[in-house]
Amino acid sequence: MKRPHILLITTDSQRCDTLACMGSSFAISPNLDKLAKEGVLFEQGHTSSPVCMPARCSLITGLHTPVHGCVENGLNRHTQFPTLPDLLKESGYTNIMVGKTHFGAIPDSFDVKHIVSEKMMDFPDCYSAHIKEHGYSRVSDHPNPIPEHLFMEAFLVDKTIEEITKCTAEQDKPFFAFCSMVSPHEPVDPPGKWATLYEHAALPEINYTEGEIKDFPEQMKKLLGFTEYDPTQSLPAEVTLWDLYEAHGAVYHDGIKDKIDELRRLYYGLAAYCDDQIGRLVQFLDESGLREHTLIIFSSDHGLQLFDHGFNDKHNYYDASWRVPFIMSMPGTLPSNEKRDFAIWNDIPTTILGAAGIQSDSMQGFDLFSALKEGKPSPRRCAVATLFKSAAIATENWKLTYYFDDADGRLFDRKQDSLERNNLYHDPKYSEIRNQLTHALLTWRADLMDTHFYHELAADFNKRFNSQEGAKFKMPVARRVTKEVSQMKGRQTEERLNQLVEKIDLR
Repeated sequence: MKRPHILLITTDSQRCDTLACMGSSFAISPNLDKLAKEGVLFEQGHTSSPVCMPARCSLITGLHTPVHGCVENGLNRHTQFPTLPDLLKESGYTNIMVGKTHFGAIPDSFDVKHIVSEKMMDFPDCYSAHIKEHGYSRVSDHPNPIPEHLFMEAFLVDKTIEEITKCTAEQDKPFFAFCSMVSPHEPVDPPGKWATLYEHAALPEINYTEGEIKDFPEQMKKLLGFTEYDPTQSLPAEVTLWDLYEAHGAVYHDGIKDKIDELRRLYYGLAAYCDDQIGRLVQFLDESGLREHTLIIFSSDHGLQLFDHGFNDKHNYYDASWRVPFIMSMPGTLPSNEKRDFAIWNDIPTTILGAAGIQSDSMQGFDLFSALKEGKPSPRRCAVATLFKSAAIATENWKLTYYFDDADGRLFDRKQDSLERNNLYHDPKYSEIRNQLTHALLTWRADLMDTHFYHELAADFNKRFNSQEGAKFKMPVARRVTKEVSQMKGRQTEERLNQLVEKIDLR
């Protein structure tokens, strides 16, 4: 098969309940629902770390956060690893980057770059020049005066279409286009009709039990701003939308319910606006004859609490923040209207490389493309993630989180307690399953290694000691270990975790 074009579309902070195809009873998402019908929907898609920059660094490197080094926004990743666009460019792809990066240093292997920053910043980027030319401010908020055809996501789709058109007209090379949208990340500022789309929608009640925050692990409280938790702490009744965006350490209460409902309706309207623009991009591929030759992957870097469990942030492993939409489509090559279970963000680069006929020995993810093409289940049997000094695992039946500083964790029964209200970690009846999951998770975490680094060391060793001069040094143990190191693969940690989890879920 001729190497396919690849289009990766991501949004920022998009919950799974923004998509009807994910089971949402109120979501308005016709284009992503259609994409799912024309492809494969992963019902257990998860981010690699439920915070923006660490997740995006995992996307660009294929590595988990303890290896690439970015454990929180602003703490840049290590840059010695080959990145996804590096490997694609070496194989002849033209790489197009449009939108938000937020993964630190931007690889030189992107041939085309249209980079934008957050919507609340007056940053001198390509969108700033575009929107100011039309007489609007670069800083955005609600109510949003910018016409929807000029707003951020429409601009990013326009640029992606423009660059794909140029690329396919000028050269007979496959492209990798990364369209990275900024919404529905705050400010929640849907333009035009999208601001009132959910005005009369019946949204579910906030998933919160009064007082539950006091039982969070201490490290979780630190990340969320609840270190000095006061159960009487609350936002004032006259709270603004910006207060809700920045409400770290503040707790839901009935006095601000109406304002939170306003925020939620705007958020879902903004997600629907993204859906509309994604539909426009997919329609372009259809009309240009590129669709059947293009692998499309859609996902989001993480979700958002929107005051479920009492607060508005990510930085946690609740489904609202950790689970993400995840769709793959390539009509005629991949199955249509099918579902699979697990996938994580580390799988995106290995999947893209798999579609391009490239393999990375250092990336810590699975190639989903090859499995789907052969009609097989997902090669990933669970989700796993890290967040600062913690880790989490989600299987078909269970979710366990573990906080290293506290030597404490949380355990939820995913089948019987989908709202994650009943922490079973300290319940003696569940000690066996807790211990098995903890063993599997900590074994995986301890097994994570920088295989790229060790492959380079092994190659240097072999060069020095396999030469005629070096051969006189016997070094039997070093030679055995070096041979083992040379054969290590990044995905082996994931494969070993699969094996442990399958035994646990069968019990």
